[in-house]
Amino acid sequence: MKNSKYSTIFLVVFAVFILFSALYTLFVYKTDYLKIFVVYYKPAPLIKSEIFEPIQGGRSISNSPSRAGTFTKEQISWLEKNMIGDNTGENISELNRHFAELTAFYWIWKNTTTPFVGMFQYRRYLSINNNANYPMIDFPSMRFRHLGINHLKGFAKEFLRDLELEKKFILPWFATHDVLVSEPIKLNTYEQYKNEHVISDLDKALEIIKNKYPHMYNFAIENLNSQEGFYPTNMLITRREILNDYASWLFSIIIPLYEDIKEDLQTRDTEQKLALAYISERLFGIYFRYHQKYHGLRIKEFPFALASEFFNPPAGTPFIKLKTKDWEDIFIQQTEDRICGFNNPDFYCGKFTILPQNRLQVKWDKGKTSIFRQASDNLFVLEK
Repeated sequence: MKNSKYSTIFLVVFAVFILFSALYTLFVYKTDYLKIFVVYYKPAPLIKSEIFEPIQGGRSISNSPSRAGTFTKEQISWLEKNMIGDNTGENISELNRHFAELTAFYWIWKNTTTPFVGMFQYRRYLSINNNANYPMIDFPSMRFRHLGINHLKGFAKEFLRDLELEKKFILPWFATHDVLVSEPIKLNTYEQYKNEHVISDLDKALEIIKNKYPHMYNFAIENLNSQEGFYPTNMLITRREILNDYASWLFSIIIPLYEDIKEDLQTRDTEQKLALAYISERLFGIYFRYHQKYHGLRIKEFPFALASEFFNPPAGTPFIKLKTKDWEDIFIQQTEDRICGFNNPDFYCGKFTILPQNRLQVKWDKGKTSIFRQASDNLFVLEK
């Protein structure tokens, strides 16, 4: 009788396990639960997958000058052909030259419904994988993984997999966390804004918080003047209800702020015209840290990955430059005699050995071996 009882219990437990496994598989692989929008404002390597949806910010004003100048008809046509725009449904697309990626964020808030939702930028992503191949660059106040822009060209699936930017890696984080964000830039946010932007804009945003959300005002002042810093780039992945609440709070502050300063914005240079985007990065930290402290919001921070067309190592960082007939790249020396590059998609990391006669051997992670000869202080040219 006992054995029969234990067998029944075992079968019930096993059945429950199978049920939950099936539901989890459906959740992760089959259900359209997650959509991450990648914001573009100019042509760049197209990142599009099951969960990544490219969106053009400021489509309604594509013909007007941007940070990249005035776009050609061919560039505008490429953007319209390859991605959705932020100018349909309920939108503020025409404010893009002051709000930057926030016009896309507003569109996402008002016009999409996926239970889990995120926003990246075409050159900036979260690095979920702690062991990603791409090199980590450390500065006193921040760190990030560096991707050369060539890593994105034709290698989207590989780089997404390496950073663990796939549904099967992302969704499980929400069993223990509510929002995934980039690591903060750690400094005194108020002083940094004062040094680089128009501080009266931030003061006016704080005044709006004082009037609309007085319970958050003292926390906002303390947060901005602490060394906790701010979350850069407005990147996040979160639950729909959290995004909706945050967006409602954010735009209730920055739209009235825009109305207050819009005449002054017209007299500023291109960079300072983007005041609302810069202000939002500071408000981002205030909102999420406030809810973390007072409402138990569970935040997970990851390094962000930056893709750029060129890279100069930080001062004092040991580096070498490797050159072949097909490519030239800068490689920062890592621990354990490893080097990692930035702009070459095939040879970004490997282990190096110094050989006689000023030669350098690199055993690449992908299996190949190259030998270089020294041409000058930091430059090595391919020998074979």
